[in-house]
Amino acid sequence: MGTAVTASDDEDRLESKLLRAALQRLANIPAEQLSLRRVAHDVGVSHQAPYVHFGSRRRFLAAVAGTGMAQATEQARAVLAAATDRPPDRLHALAEAYLAFIREQPHLHDLANGPTVAKADHPLLQQAAIEYWGLLHDTVAACQPHRTAEAEILRRAAVTWSTVYGISRLSAFGQIPASVPATADELIHGAIDQLIAGWHHGGGDPSQDS
Repeated sequence: MGTAVTASDDEDRLESKLLRAALQRLANIPAEQLSLRRVAHDVGVSHQAPYVHFGSRRRFLAAVAGTGMAQATEQARAVLAAATDRPPDRLHALAEAYLAFIREQPHLHDLANGPTVAKADHPLLQQAAIEYWGLLHDTVAACQPHRTAEAEILRRAAVTWSTVYGISRLSAFGQIPASVPATADELIHGAIDQLIAGWHHGGGDPSQDS
């Protein structure tokens, strides 16, 4: 016997179609220019459908960001799965995955990490952000000296992300002086090497030493 299709199943499929259509448009235009009316038209439903199913433009955009970020998280996991077991190599690989996310989907990246929506605006975005942060945390943690405290690992993960994000953004806006003899990628990977060297030169959290 076949499985009955419920109204809830239909709603889930429509929501998925709306999110996919929005992601397709977001590949070419920033979120500020995204027309929910055109997204609905792409799916063949009423222009009110995104509001009916998501409640507001902001919540819909947060769901779009969450869907795209979840895909980026899976791509990052695949990159890590193909990397060596050496922790520094894995951190460099994760940085490459993040840079690919920025380059290939800049509008999605800016939506997910900018001021347009908050992580709490939709569970999809909140969950995707938690999972991506988990990848970063665990990869940075593996690079730490023995007995590094969790609080210090969290700080170092935040600094690592800020470094990669900051250099990539400065480069995107042409704010790195042309006299600097390195590409943005070279600066990022060099900074990661310096961070790792600093972590090991200084050891773990001094407060944990006897």
